[in-house]
Amino acid sequence: MPRRTRPGVIALAGIAALTLVGATACSSESPDDTAESGPVTISFTWWGNDERAALTEQAIDLFEEANPDITVKSSFSTIDAYIPKLATQIAGGGAPDLFLIPMESVREYSSKNALTPLTDYIDDGTIRTEDITEEALKVGTIDDTVMGLTLGLANNAMVYNPTVWAAAGAEAPGAGFTWDDLKAAGEKIRAASDGKTAALSDPGGQIAYFEMYLLQNGKHLFTEDGEVGFTEKDLADWWTLAGELREDGTTTDAETTSTIDQSMQNSGLARGISAAEFSAASLTGAYSDTLGAENIAIAPFPTDTDESGMTLNGTNVAAVSSKSKHPEAAAKLLDFIINDEEAGKILGLSRGIPTNSATYEAISPTLEGGNKTVSDFVSEYQDTFQAPAPLAPAGASTIPADFTLAYEQIIFGQTELKDAAKATVASITSAIS
Repeated sequence: MPRRTRPGVIALAGIAALTLVGATACSSESPDDTAESGPVTISFTWWGNDERAALTEQAIDLFEEANPDITVKSSFSTIDAYIPKLATQIAGGGAPDLFLIPMESVREYSSKNALTPLTDYIDDGTIRTEDITEEALKVGTIDDTVMGLTLGLANNAMVYNPTVWAAAGAEAPGAGFTWDDLKAAGEKIRAASDGKTAALSDPGGQIAYFEMYLLQNGKHLFTEDGEVGFTEKDLADWWTLAGELREDGTTTDAETTSTIDQSMQNSGLARGISAAEFSAASLTGAYSDTLGAENIAIAPFPTDTDESGMTLNGTNVAAVSSKSKHPEAAAKLLDFIINDEEAGKILGLSRGIPTNSATYEAISPTLEGGNKTVSDFVSEYQDTFQAPAPLAPAGASTIPADFTLAYEQIIFGQTELKDAAKATVASITSAIS
């Protein structure tokens, strides 16, 4: 469903059935073969929440004013709906002109020739990269070819409601906060709320937070060579910890956990069912808009090691479809979103720290509310951030959903934990083989 049939018209994207990306390769046209004249219309899709969508719409309006011959039709949805829909579109040859790719899917879509290499557009100046940080430029680069660009650099963190924690007499999370500290806080928060509020939304089914746990223990999801970087025991240990937190009431119960996603309407923290949530720090603004800035703060993840488990990494990769009839126009839109200072001021930190360092320097003094909270957090804790994880190998795009499903089978008593860990590792190994 289109989000923009004209400026200001908003509709939610529909959910398509899960379909794997087809193996048929399609080569992209070169810029010389796609010279454009006259008005063109391009499509742009992404995942996110209402706050991110509203800001993106404003930036697109600005782009259309600066490029009157280009009309942008855009759509968005939550990531759970977005991933299978994009897979269906790419497999059917109907991908949007410009779209976002989850980090775990970059190699897969590149290997299937679903993306237009951006090197020519960088070389001819259509996409400017002189102010894009080296770390950001690497995110979408495969075998020395730029296949896409991340729209922001961000870290995951623990977003919490300091008002609830203080009222319960719970120790506020911060540097050195451990999993046992979290359990102690959970007991106080449950007691203060007559059992209605958990300290934390259950993170056990989210592979991003399992990766955080692995980083704290010196491992990665995947190695540089594209192999599985953890064992069945590592996964069983994570799910055992998650189970302990759930059973003692520190985290949300199974029924509540199964309803939580990255949208604010289904967030445990936003609904007051939990007093904290592991989340992308870039969503802090949305939490602040929902609960009030005074009720939102950010802290590091709990850890029992000397490692934080936090990284400053790409939040996504924006890519141009190899099937696009107007790749140059799509490249212009991508350049504008990343490099235009006014667009940067509009978008703020809604997709993380801007990849354009000049834009970040320009907007930093003006940041307020949730954006300032994120910027201050990164400044305070950046010395504890670990090196970004290796890019996921081809075949990894369906793994996050499968991981969540496996965990739900555990918490609803449908599968034994060790059996689920064994099956999940085997499934991941098979997917990337």
